[in-house]
Amino acid sequence: RGTLRCTNQDVKLPCVWVLRASEHLRGFASGADRKGGQVNLVGNQRKRTRGFWCAGLIQDIKVGWRRMIRAPGFAAVAVVSLAIAIGSNTALFSLFEGFNLRVRIYAEPEELVDIQVFGPNNSFGSLTHPAFRELEDATKQAFDGVAASMTNTAHLSDGKGGHDNPFHELVAGPFFQVLGVDAQIGRVFDPDEGVEVGADPVVVLSHEYWHNWFDGDPEIVGRVLWLNEVPYTIVGVAVPGFSGLARGVNSAFWAHASMVSQLSLLGPRTLDSHDRELFHVVGRLADAVTLADAETAVETFADNLFATHPDAYFDHQVEVTPILASTFLPSLGRTMVPVLTLASRVLAILLFLACLSLASVLVARAEERRHEFAIRLALGTGRVRLMRSLLTETTMFALLGGAAGLYLSVFLMEVFSSIKGSRITPVAIDAQLSVKGLLLAFCLSLLAGLLMGLGPAIQSTRAGISAMLKEEHVGGTRGAKRAQGALIVAQVAVTAMLAVAAAGFVRSLVIGHRVDPGFGKHPVALAYLAPVPSRSEEERRAFYDTYLRRVTDIPGVVSAGMTTSMPLQISPTYRLRLNIPGVDPPLGQNVHRADWAAVEGDYFGAMGIPLLAGRFFDSRDVADSTVVAIVSETMAERFWPGQNPVGKKLTVCEGCWVTVVGVVGDTRARTLFEAPHPLMYTRLAQSPYFHGRIVARTTSDPASVVPAMLALGSELDSAVITLDGRTMEQFLSIPFFSLRMSSVLLGTIGAFALLLAAIGIYGTVSYTVAARRRALVIRMALGANPTLLVSAVVRSTMKLIATGLAIGVSLAVVVAHTLLETPGLKVLDPVDFLGPVVVIAGVGALAAYLSGRRASRLDAVHAFREG
Repeated sequence: RGTLRCTNQDVKLPCVWVLRASEHLRGFASGADRKGGQVNLVGNQRKRTRGFWCAGLIQDIKVGWRRMIRAPGFAAVAVVSLAIAIGSNTALFSLFEGFNLRVRIYAEPEELVDIQVFGPNNSFGSLTHPAFRELEDATKQAFDGVAASMTNTAHLSDGKGGHDNPFHELVAGPFFQVLGVDAQIGRVFDPDEGVEVGADPVVVLSHEYWHNWFDGDPEIVGRVLWLNEVPYTIVGVAVPGFSGLARGVNSAFWAHASMVSQLSLLGPRTLDSHDRELFHVVGRLADAVTLADAETAVETFADNLFATHPDAYFDHQVEVTPILASTFLPSLGRTMVPVLTLASRVLAILLFLACLSLASVLVARAEERRHEFAIRLALGTGRVRLMRSLLTETTMFALLGGAAGLYLSVFLMEVFSSIKGSRITPVAIDAQLSVKGLLLAFCLSLLAGLLMGLGPAIQSTRAGISAMLKEEHVGGTRGAKRAQGALIVAQVAVTAMLAVAAAGFVRSLVIGHRVDPGFGKHPVALAYLAPVPSRSEEERRAFYDTYLRRVTDIPGVVSAGMTTSMPLQISPTYRLRLNIPGVDPPLGQNVHRADWAAVEGDYFGAMGIPLLAGRFFDSRDVADSTVVAIVSETMAERFWPGQNPVGKKLTVCEGCWVTVVGVVGDTRARTLFEAPHPLMYTRLAQSPYFHGRIVARTTSDPASVVPAMLALGSELDSAVITLDGRTMEQFLSIPFFSLRMSSVLLGTIGAFALLLAAIGIYGTVSYTVAARRRALVIRMALGANPTLLVSAVVRSTMKLIATGLAIGVSLAVVVAHTLLETPGLKVLDPVDFLGPVVVIAGVGALAAYLSGRRASRLDAVHAFREG
């Protein structure tokens, strides 16, 4: 034994330890002053230069790399875990950035605001055209300009044999001037165009549609397109990247809303009706006008509008939102925002959990190196220098994980970009890895390295040198044991919270699929098509009559019908204002309100909607006979409780009497989880003309019937507008989208969280037991029962896991109403807690048992030789 004189303390070290530490002296004694056998480390620190600091960092990187190579299993697990967490967060950020980049095509987007009016039947926030015109006049002091657009689909013929049904926008107001977008070729619309109804049949093409459909023809300006068999002149092509006001979808071109009677299937009343809330409105703030000023002006306009038209705008409210804060088209935002908000929260928690799990293993691994740390501290290595060495190692793990995460994020963004919507709404996601995405991945990597390395670094260097050396045979320092226990409890708690939430979402998805939508679940094919508006009403009605007769001739079709409003569709259903003799309207209202749909053919039979009383429509119900209606069960119970509604009369307008001839079962109008609304059906032959969906019940695979249904429409009318074609199963995927995406997202992350917890718990327990192996061997050498020792290890581990589970389950209950915002999620059920608790407890018990069993089988002599 010898004495090594350090700066502030004397520590007796066995000579063998001094020999083992010789390599650590090389980097520090090379520039040290040697005086009488003493190493003057204080003077040595004063002589360090910037070059020496860089040399030390390089040495730390080399040492960290060697340690990674020596533990390839742990390195692979750490890199993959961090890659998934960092890559997922980077991909989600890039998705948001992709949508915002679309907004930044607009000139000075910070001056643009979305103006939305929400009501009981309008979840889109859109305005009617008359309301838009009133807004334009009432807010001239607050805005430099106000513009609006409505989405539409029309039949396009390029005059050379090409046909398409492209998604586009009909715009009102100085659309391009408000958004600050110019033309790449030709011109955009002039502000004085589109004022007179039916005038200015011109279009501006999007750059993407010009490039894909017209092969980038430089002579495109002046060319004539036939839209719904009406000629339109191309006056320009918009700049690249501009896809319209409907963010999240691609518009093929833009036309004036004044041409709605020619282009829209909704007819000319779109421009003068307060019942058709179709226009997405945006305004550009005037100079020196703040957002608060604009909100005041819009609220004043809304108060006047609601007071002037109380029936049309009952229970409506107005919102003014900066366009940079409203990333999505309102119709998509109501579905996507809850999912992406949940994703951002859960992925942040996942990154924290990955760091926590790896930190718990690193703390345990650091215990194996405590004698090395003690020697290095005794030889004069500063605590900060030693912590830097440990943090360098963990940062290397994190940077490698971040680099791998970039590859994962690119893959995920390709998956996002490949998502295509239906023909009526072609979803466009331009998610690309930007400089901000790279910076985010780098910052997350550094943060992860700091989070998982700082705790172990502080804990490993906290104890005094003498204490660390004296506790060699005790099995670890008390502080390390507390840190390991706290980390195990924390990761179990976070994992339990995520797993319980995931179980709740998955259970809700299963329950949602069991909810009765009010119609049968037999095979059904759907076709959404309509004759062009240039056809007369008689021609359009004749088209549907012929189509319904012919569609039943398609092999596999047993019955077919038509409806103007499908159950569970995201778009607003039509609503009627009713007067019912003997039944007073609700307080504060002048009329009753009910959803409405016109049907034709064997719609109820094709959909599987049961008849509860009275009869279905039949040949007696023709255009010049008494107008009849069929009401839903909820409508019958609300307006005629305890009575037979068959034979009852009501009015839908002054002098327009309707007689109830039947009662059918309820269907969900908008979502599966809402209470049924009053719903009234009339026959299409006795109703104003509307286009609609064809519903065909099949005995074979409906996916094979859909193409034949679409081909039949083109056969009957070559210019028919084909909006969509799908099976009922595909149609029902839309109401389930938010819940399904949330379930898949949280279920996947919950499973990965369980995997991380399993790795972290197993690694921590294994390293902890390994650090105590000499103490366990000594106890067995003195006569302790190995089985009892294993039991003690399992008990101590399960106490920590039980504590973490109790905290995690409590957190899951507390945050259930804030984390789980997706509509339709039920309150957490006790069954949601069972699976995660069993899995986590089982993993912990198995890890403790295997580690204790391995330690109980160690040879005493071999264990003592290992030190």
